[in-house]
Amino acid sequence: MSVKVNTKMICDECNWRGTAGELLSATNPFDTSDTFCGCPQCKQINVISEACDEPNCWKYSSCGTPTAEGYRRTCYEHMPK
Repeated sequence: MSVKVNTKMICDECNWRGTAGELLSATNPFDTSDTFCGCPQCKQINVISEACDEPNCWKYSSCGTPTAEGYRRTCYEHMPK
């Protein structure tokens, strides 16, 4: 997963909420050029989704939009117009 460390993330399994910098990661033992991403709370792997990048919004991001300030990942409610 290639995201900024302060990107908001949600665990689909246990509903943990935090940032990408808090996620667990490990090298895939079957393909050392790949890594697994895991939840720091329930320890499940590949169950992480991005949250809306709008402050105080924890809905799942559902769209990505290039803007003058950079790329945005937002929920349907905060999609740039």
